[in-house]
Amino acid sequence: MNFNEQIGNFFFFGFLSFLLFLGYLLFEPFLNVIILSILITIIFYNPYIKLKKKLKSETVASLLMTFIILIFIIIPSIVLIAFFVDQIVAVYPKALEFISKYKNIDQIVREIPVVSHAYNIVMDALKSLNINVDLSDALKNIINQFVSFIIEQGKGLFLNVTLLIIGIVMMIISIFFLFKDGDALYNRIYNIIPLPDKDKNFLVSKSYRAIQGVVLGSVLTAIAQGILSFIGYFALGLEMSYFWAFITFLAAFIPIGGASLVWVPVAIYTLFSKGFITAFLFALYGTFVISTIDNIIKPVVIGDKTNIHPMILVFAILGGLKLFGFIGLFLAPIIVVMIDNMLLLFKEKYITNN
Repeated sequence: MNFNEQIGNFFFFGFLSFLLFLGYLLFEPFLNVIILSILITIIFYNPYIKLKKKLKSETVASLLMTFIILIFIIIPSIVLIAFFVDQIVAVYPKALEFISKYKNIDQIVREIPVVSHAYNIVMDALKSLNINVDLSDALKNIINQFVSFIIEQGKGLFLNVTLLIIGIVMMIISIFFLFKDGDALYNRIYNIIPLPDKDKNFLVSKSYRAIQGVVLGSVLTAIAQGILSFIGYFALGLEMSYFWAFITFLAAFIPIGGASLVWVPVAIYTLFSKGFITAFLFALYGTFVISTIDNIIKPVVIGDKTNIHPMILVFAILGGLKLFGFIGLFLAPIIVVMIDNMLLLFKEKYITNN
């Protein structure tokens, strides 16, 4: 390769990188809409293919599938998120009032069996390190950070109704054209990837199945656990059962703990507010109904489509929430799956054969 060719290649890739960066800036305000549209399309692509074969019309099938997604997915999701933001704003002052009412939370914790023993061990260890912890202030900080995050996400969605409507319209249009022209777009991207067809097929097939499994399995499990937890909370007479059910829905996305991160504290609260028998019965319901549904849905939907360690997913999801907001719940596992697939391909190409 002579000097002029090197200069030409340098200019080409430099200019291409610059244009790609400008393209990113152009689409960055709508990345959430684009990513959600792609994820929804991937999840419902197989039903779309079956519908297209029956209707024998690509356009009609795309319109019908988009309408179904709008009615049963997008609108209910918007309503639920709006309700949740409204509830969290209502709960916020009550939580702070509760903490202010019981200023000596340390004393309350010390009176709880088992918990008090663990608490004393932790506090003694911290004191030995000259670390002073005020439980009341710590709880207030946790609540403030949680509420601030939720309100920030809610503002981004509902503060400007015009942008919300534009976002929904753009999502509907994107989903329609992804169904209708998805094959052409996929082939165009597929053909410019500088890898052998064998490697591209490996990445595409494993990533596609993993994305479908991880996203669909997580969403279905979270929905099921949210509904089942609401039934349990409502039967307990728990105040704001809808709110706690939604919190359980969100917690269900966390690989370690999941829904139990919410219903277990509710069971403990029930023990002190309604007695042992009620708490015991609810704990049985939580163990064998709310949490067990996870072990039924995920193996069926996800199966062996991915084999990512739960601890890795925990860090990924927490990082995804910080980096991308609510959509990070879905995007983080996908990124981890893609990294895992690339590492598998790297191992096959450059290590196994050597």
